[in-house]
Amino acid sequence: MWKLLLVLPTCLIFCSCSNAAQNDRNYSAGKDSQVKSEIFENAPLPDSALVFIKKYFPNVQILEVKAKKSPTVIGTFHEVILADYTEIDFGKLGNWIEVQAPDGIALPSSFFPLSIQSYLREKYNGIGVESIDKSDSGYKLELTNDNKLYFDTKGQFLRMKK
Repeated sequence: MWKLLLVLPTCLIFCSCSNAAQNDRNYSAGKDSQVKSEIFENAPLPDSALVFIKKYFPNVQILEVKAKKSPTVIGTFHEVILADYTEIDFGKLGNWIEVQAPDGIALPSSFFPLSIQSYLREKYNGIGVESIDKSDSGYKLELTNDNKLYFDTKGQFLRMKK
């Protein structure tokens, strides 16, 4: 009987800790523990982000919008998850930063810079792009064949990594 009195409070503590962790919607994101994410119901997206989604993903609904706040100059940005599980990160002004499709699914390439589109048609025709990441140093593309391509800010090819 005395063992039951010791086990019961321990179980209650574990259950309450588990529920508290599940109910807390703030979390530290990946490498940068300074970035906080909050899920907002009907979080407002900049108009340019909504235009981008409607233009390049016209038949896919938005499942979730997370507003991420950073103490750096990045400020607030948004992560959008679409119904097909494509994830799109938008900067604070609504410009896309990263677009990632589920494994093995190709993204529409019509929003890529024209020079990158031409390069892909010429060198990788028939191979899709699974993700594209835009930064101050250029573009990083991950192809459906697991190769990574790097381009400068003008869309000129730099290198490939397998």
